Amino acid sequence: MNSSQWYLLYCKPRQELRAQQHLANQGYNSFLPQISLQKLRGNKWQQVTEPLFPRYLFLHICSVDQLNIRAIRATRGISDFVRFGSQLATAPNALVQLLTQQQIILKQQPEDCRLKKGDEVSIVNGPFSGLQAVFDTADGDKRSIILISMLGQWVTAAVDNQQIVAKKHTDACP
Repeated sequence: MNSSQWYLLYCKPRQELRAQQHLANQGYNSFLPQISLQKLRGNKWQQVTEPLFPRYLFLHICSVDQLNIRAIRATRGISDFVRFGSQLATAPNALVQLLTQQQIILKQQPEDCRLKKGDEVSIVNGPFSGLQAVFDTADGDKRSIILISMLGQWVTAAVDNQQIVAKKHTDACP
């Protein structure tokens, strides 16, 4: 067994941040990957940040001596360790490192660079190449819903993000 491991914890509903804070108070290093998205609240779209993996939290243990299962399980917000049979579930260091890098990249990307509903876009490749459209909403990480004006009506189409480019680029955007 490696001396440094990332363990997977299962948290109580919507208590991932509470669990992370209480683990930090005990001197443990944990990681909660989060995603920022738009959700409909009432009649308004709001930008919200929520866990990428609801109810799951990564816990870094440097040495087996530091692993106090009873104390960790008793931490507020935590239900238990994720287990496979009697084995505690671990996550590869490369996975946690990749998730951490993605979090850093998303936080560094200015809000201005992200397409917003109503932004004008040009379609640069695919079946609608050369047409102008209006961005409607993101459809996951890799696709977008756009509105194309055809025959006097707005037609909805789902396209890969690589197929569209914002018409107006700001200096802050890559």
